[in-house]
Amino acid sequence: MLNMQVNLPTITTAVLVTIGAVISAPVLYRGFARRGKGVLYEKNFLIQRAPQYSTLINVILVVLAHLANNGVLGGIEPSLLSQSIIMPAPFGDLLQWTGIAILISGLIFMVGGWISLAECFTTDAEVLDGHKVRRNGLLGLVMHPAYSGIIQSVLGAGLASGSLVCAAFTVAVVAPLWLNRAKYEEAILIQNLGPEYKQYAEDMKWRRLVPRFIPIGI
Repeated sequence: MLNMQVNLPTITTAVLVTIGAVISAPVLYRGFARRGKGVLYEKNFLIQRAPQYSTLINVILVVLAHLANNGVLGGIEPSLLSQSIIMPAPFGDLLQWTGIAILISGLIFMVGGWISLAECFTTDAEVLDGHKVRRNGLLGLVMHPAYSGIIQSVLGAGLASGSLVCAAFTVAVVAPLWLNRAKYEEAILIQNLGPEYKQYAEDMKWRRLVPRFIPIGI
């Protein structure tokens, strides 16, 4: 018999992710429909699929971590998958709720980034016909708000589950792959959009993932 008592960080994570999925569904559908139709498209696995697949693996790990820590996976000891943060309860709780805050920020940046790109948004790294430099919305804060949001979302959800393993996977695997894709996109956008995009990047101080109002970052 399962010993299940779902904690509040898990409930909050599920609610936030559901809201984010509902809001993003229309724009994500349009972005997927544009996929592979660009005038310049790179088929390299490390550019196109590795960031997406690593994020999917991270999401699966986060889901399993939440399930394990709430007693849903009765046959799996939480320590094998998602050992709760070994700290006195107030500090552990604080870190989990910090994860929730990061998740909220991540969903805003991810969905807001897609919306800011509008007709230039596609789920793959490519240059679309009629592509142009955009500075509106969250693109005025960071060069790749959607990528930043994806990283923040899985990092926050991992911390909310109490799993340092999930958070470490985000930092060590997911973030570098999205950063690599961001750099590739910048190269092809400079190649196709010329000085206007390079000027935008310089105005943004080449802040790819961390908003420029934060003192340090990449």
